[in-house]
This record gives sequence, structure tokens and C-alpha cells, in this order.
Amino acid sequence: MKALNLPVEMISLCAVDGVLRPLRFRYEGDGHQLQTVKVNEVLVAKELNYVGIQSYLFICKAFLNDKELIFELRYTVTTHRWVLFRMIN
Repeated sequence: MKALNLPVEMISLCAVDGVLRPLRFRYEGDGHQLQTVKVNEVLVAKELNYVGIQSYLFICKAFLNDKELIFELRYTVTTHRWVLFRMIN
């Protein structure tokens, strides 16, 4: 289970109180094909502060190719970027 750190295109929801929730993301998989993943459930959402860099961690359940997987997504506030940190089978 190594860190992937793949940049992703994200569709997320920002609630009235400022809470982020990932809805759907897309990344470039093996063979340079785009994989679209719809998030079914957010299991963990927490704020991280690593060496002064504010970011958010989301552990989500989703289906990819008819298989349920757990994805760890991270959002960095200063750069406004989402990454797929790792996939857990």
C-alpha cells in the first residue's frame, strides 16, 4: 500500500458551514486512460497540519470496475489541489 500522490480532477460540495465533501473524481490510470470514480460514502474526514501546511484527509468508499474500494484523498488548502493519496483494496 504505497503512496500514489496522483493529481485528480474533483467535483466536491462545499456546505454553508464550509465543510468540504468529495462527490466524484477522475484520475489517469494505467494505460493513460481516465478513470471516473463516484464517491458513495465518506468514512473519515479530518483536518491535517503537516509542517505548517493545512490540508484535509478524506477516506471514502467507492466502486471502481464493479469492485468496492477505499480511497484516501487529500485536499491542500493553499494550492487548492486534490490528490489520490492511496487506494486500499
